[in-house]
Amino acid sequence: MAGSILAVDIGNTNIVMSLHDGQNWGEALRVKTKSKKAVTEVCSVLSSMDKWSKAVVSSVVPNLTGSVIEAVKTIGGVSPVVVGKDIETGLNKESIPAEIGADILCNLIAAHKLYPDEYVTVADFGTAFTTETVSPSGDVLGVTIGPGMMTSVKALFENTAQLPEIRLDIPNTVMGRDTVASIRAGVIYGFIGQLKEIVDKVEAEVGHKVIVIATGGFSKYLEGHIYVNRADVKHTLEGARIACILNS
Repeated sequence: MAGSILAVDIGNTNIVMSLHDGQNWGEALRVKTKSKKAVTEVCSVLSSMDKWSKAVVSSVVPNLTGSVIEAVKTIGGVSPVVVGKDIETGLNKESIPAEIGADILCNLIAAHKLYPDEYVTVADFGTAFTTETVSPSGDVLGVTIGPGMMTSVKALFENTAQLPEIRLDIPNTVMGRDTVASIRAGVIYGFIGQLKEIVDKVEAEVGHKVIVIATGGFSKYLEGHIYVNRADVKHTLEGARIACILNS
């Protein structure tokens, strides 16, 4: 629809595409990043969507970035903003690390926009589990990176003889009574413990309480949790949208 912004987030597991009409996000459409026909499938999805007037691409998969940018140009007729440390972000440019990922940068952009007067830590539960922290002055303070929930489950499955590959779900108790419940408890509560420890360390280092935002495909397990102030699966897309506005 006229005036809409298309955001494309090329992640390690999925390529996510969604339209924002100025007030709300539409449905998030996904293509598997490792599909042999990923670019063709992206083109098919883009062709099925309503028209957009602006576009933005965030990518952590360099070999797909150029093809997706060209698809957005060809199908939508507009050149997308490409998220990177050299564009306008609303953050202190000198504080942005040289090796920062586009997804992490999007998370920080949205966090600082939402809470401009606070220290904010974003916990992104994707293929990797990352935390990134921004100060009230827009300084990028730093990042942690570790294996994500399903990455951990797959490693457990691939490196043990008797443990099954499972679908993650919220456990009823931390004390599992069968293998599936035990793995779920270990993974879910283990990651909650990681987040708590990281947030405690961040608060000790900055000398201030931080706002915690959870995002990524598995952030739903943290919604309403005592350590999380906000859970939003589209937080990364929102950061990309803000970057698009700042650079259009």
